[in-house]
Amino acid sequence: MKRIALSTLAALAAPFAVLSAGCASSPPSQFYRLTAVEPAAPARTGGSGGASVIVAAVHIPFALDRQEIVRTGPGNELEISGFKRWGAPLDEMIQRVLTQDLIERLPAGTVVLPSGPTPAATERIVVDILAFQSDTDGNVTLEGSWSLLAPGASAPALIRGIDEVEPASATDFNRQAAVMSQMLGRLADDIARSLPHR
Repeated sequence: MKRIALSTLAALAAPFAVLSAGCASSPPSQFYRLTAVEPAAPARTGGSGGASVIVAAVHIPFALDRQEIVRTGPGNELEISGFKRWGAPLDEMIQRVLTQDLIERLPAGTVVLPSGPTPAATERIVVDILAFQSDTDGNVTLEGSWSLLAPGASAPALIRGIDEVEPASATDFNRQAAVMSQMLGRLADDIARSLPHR
């Protein structure tokens, strides 16, 4: 009876030993970030000459609203990486980086920080993203729109579409993050050109 009990315990413990060994050999998580990029044209100088602006909100699909980096696969597949992760919530990173990009493109004092005090006359930029990820072939897609709302307005004064695809890498997540950052820089270029004169 004693031998049976010991063998039974050994059989029960075996799967846990295998699981522990598997966890011990798991690769470490790697974290990535988006970064601001240099403007396509020299930054404007002098006084603002117009209302201040704020990147008030960035909306992303629920499928992308996670720490793991998401890629689209064949058909309707999504590839969610277990160990390649964003260093912060993706919508917050986009909002922060886009704000930094606009600071580099607009006159000093024009751009209000997302968490800072907002003057009453501040115009709001709202970004609605339908897609912002790579596919398993390494092509990054940025699709959606951005809107400009006057102070206190509920309807936008301006809406512009976003539709861009750029090759990155099927295996290099750092390259993917760099291409995504460049796309946000070009979005900031478009916003800076489209805003009323400042």
